[in-house]
Amino acid sequence: MSVGNKLTTEDKFEIFEQLNLHQLYIDNDASRKSAELYTSLYWPDAKFSVNDLRHVTFEGFEGLKQLYDYAHSVFPIHKWSHSLGWFSITGSGSQANVEWRWIVSWREEDKGVVSTGTYSDVFEKRDGEWRCIERTSNIDPNWPAELFQPFVDAEAATFKSS
Repeated sequence: MSVGNKLTTEDKFEIFEQLNLHQLYIDNDASRKSAELYTSLYWPDAKFSVNDLRHVTFEGFEGLKQLYDYAHSVFPIHKWSHSLGWFSITGSGSQANVEWRWIVSWREEDKGVVSTGTYSDVFEKRDGEWRCIERTSNIDPNWPAELFQPFVDAEAATFKSS
């Protein structure tokens, strides 16, 4: 944790906006342009770890683009909608720790919630701009993650790179 002044309300709002943009951008299409928009929320040296059926860490632009491409080609993400639940932003100076809940719902077919979980993030402020440097996604342990197994099993046939 960077030592320095407590985070300002403006710092917290800028980070909160990044959380909302993450949910907005993940709901975009599977195009290269959308993948680049999504990856723009992260520093070039960022890491994103996924803990659901898989335990994988994606690093840098290419890794984050692969994460985006995987989500958009292996899962029916075009039928889903992401939203933000509770959140907590703490820190000081140029570093912030953020804990927040993600919620994925069906936007088609009125089926309800697809899944829930949490993100544990580290944000860094560089040249006056906040971006995520490290994110860990954990599926809610009470959620039946095995519902996603058929999609993961079919990844060799469905994965497409933008």
